[in-house]
Amino acid sequence: MAFFYGSLNDRSPAPMSSGGQIDTATLLREAASINQSIEALAHVALASEVPVHPATDGLLRGVPLVVKDLIDVDGMPTRMGSRAIRRTPQRNAAVIDSLLQEGAVVIGKSHTTEFAMSGWGRGPLGRPLNPVDGQDRYFSGGSSNGSASAVACGLVPCAIGTDTGGSIRIPSSWCGITGLKGSPGWVSTKGVAPLSQSFDTVGPMARTAADAATLFRAMLPRYRRMAFEQALEQAAQQPLPHLRFFDDDSLGTLDESVRSAYLDSRARCEDLGFTTELCKTPCRFDDMADTWADISSIEGYLNNREIAENPASDLDDVVRNALLQGKRAPLSEYFALLNKARLHRQGMESMLAPGCLIVMPTTSTPAVELNGFDPERTLGIYTRFVNLIQGCSIALPNGLSPRGLPTSMQFVGAYGQDASIVHAALVWQKHTDWHERIRARHQQHMQERLRSQHA
Repeated sequence: MAFFYGSLNDRSPAPMSSGGQIDTATLLREAASINQSIEALAHVALASEVPVHPATDGLLRGVPLVVKDLIDVDGMPTRMGSRAIRRTPQRNAAVIDSLLQEGAVVIGKSHTTEFAMSGWGRGPLGRPLNPVDGQDRYFSGGSSNGSASAVACGLVPCAIGTDTGGSIRIPSSWCGITGLKGSPGWVSTKGVAPLSQSFDTVGPMARTAADAATLFRAMLPRYRRMAFEQALEQAAQQPLPHLRFFDDDSLGTLDESVRSAYLDSRARCEDLGFTTELCKTPCRFDDMADTWADISSIEGYLNNREIAENPASDLDDVVRNALLQGKRAPLSEYFALLNKARLHRQGMESMLAPGCLIVMPTTSTPAVELNGFDPERTLGIYTRFVNLIQGCSIALPNGLSPRGLPTSMQFVGAYGQDASIVHAALVWQKHTDWHERIRARHQQHMQERLRSQHA
């Protein structure tokens, strides 16, 4: 394998010119070659599409990254994972401008499920590889499936995704990486194709919480960044947050490997100095997931009604029908749902006072085999509620199943507790090695895959 990025510190695998700048043309050729094997990218950038003079300093100087194909990059196609969309924006999304100012090198657009409306990780334009095994047997999760795959496969050290109901955290869980869904509005969504404005967020995906935090800082406007950095410094000087875990009745059905990792994580957190307690949820997670689904369905239709109602548009039938469901809801139902969401938020925020975080499994099972596709299954049962209550969450590995598949947990905070959840994740990963063990497995599987294909 030409290179494998394991972290933001892996600058050396990227080819450099004699002047010490990243050799963009060579990097893009290598990325295009690797992408033929992993299919993480819907579009590998042309050299002419990459800024000629990236910043000479900054948090991400020379760091190659990919962005989800909902996010506009000047000159690169935005297709939203759909055969029906073909447009080339003439300006960057606000978050792209922020990243470029910090020296990032955007090398392509990563796959998304069509209109970001599925958590499984397959769509009309492709299904990225999940390198958790060497045979390509498992879904990557979605809808930021390409971004998760690009990081897990070592194509880039970090990537940008979007999260409306778990679309960063679900693929992070199934691929065994770290994904951050920040508080809504902290990272600008200007220039990002909307699905549900009530819940849409843009966030970082990386191997570790430390790298995700660095990328998050680079994505934030300056005043937010300063506040986030100050809050991180304060969190490091204060007692660790109190962690609230949930009992079996609250969580419902879990894969045994996920349940075991969750229980072990509570014990490990106590060893690390966190105080914990076992709680019952004040709001049922499936009720909150249903409320989220009803609101996002209405807003998804309003955002995409022209293409959904055009019979000539080349949409997947499942996606078209899902969009058109939102058409049938009267305005009175929409406002009733927003009020219901407010009540859920009040209930859950009672558990998220300052100094308190919730710990949840990220997904109820590890990655699912390709023959296990079930369109009726709700993959975001433990992620949607965070968007519903306008909270923040970071998903990170917390174990391996007997079959060697990653399990994942989330630190969840109320709106504005971004520094608190990131600090908790940093403490966790400083004293655990799941992220390193999974990285080693990813690298081994990628080396074997590319070696066999070249042979």
